[in-house]
Amino acid sequence: MNSALSISKSGLKGLQTNLDITSNNIANVNTIGFKEKNANFQELLRNDVISENRGIANGISRGTKITQGQNNNKQGSLISSNHPFDLAISGEGFFGIRLPNNQLAYSRDGSFRFDSEGTLRNSAGNTVEITLSVPKNDWPEGIPSINEKGMVSVAGMPVGEIPIFSGDLSEQLIDIGNNQYVLPNGRIAERLDNPEINQFYLESSNVNLADSMSEMILTQRAYSMNTKVLQSTDEMMQRINEFKQ
Repeated sequence: MNSALSISKSGLKGLQTNLDITSNNIANVNTIGFKEKNANFQELLRNDVISENRGIANGISRGTKITQGQNNNKQGSLISSNHPFDLAISGEGFFGIRLPNNQLAYSRDGSFRFDSEGTLRNSAGNTVEITLSVPKNDWPEGIPSINEKGMVSVAGMPVGEIPIFSGDLSEQLIDIGNNQYVLPNGRIAERLDNPEINQFYLESSNVNLADSMSEMILTQRAYSMNTKVLQSTDEMMQRINEFKQ
């Protein structure tokens, strides 16, 4: 009976986490550069549970658990824009974002704007990693041009470069919110030599709304069934205890 309760409880916990992940995906269906997360379930074995010894043989399942919410790094569709600092990356890579603590973060959201002081910022208000050979306020008149490698020029005059960082370590990235990620232990990703930047475009969210809604419905049904199993098991245990008295 205890094992049945444990299986049901671990199932409920895993399903609730999956509901949270799916709900977050749906909420970000229109967020620029958002990458959906997928819940990874694995069987929860006795040897995985620390400091528990309830007489269950090694290798007997105790239910499921979610080991992590892993990003789906599939390319989102590119949508056109009329702003010169709306940028989208085709293929691998991330824009560099400098956090307030000076740590380098990474993002696929390329919606950038200059503030009044000539600092390029992302939609979260953080500084975009860019090397300016000419201060923004000294740029000549004209619409900035940004080529696929991130070289910025105005009226034919080179004024800066936007680096793109490698996506090889994308599975290790830690989500810190606002479409921004960091590498563990302060690690820094290498720069890409041949990125592919698209000016006047933004990368849309890669969330498939229909699939996410189906996932939500199926998970809710499974949660309801697991709740009923837990209630039935609890009632059976109460009756057994009554017989023992």
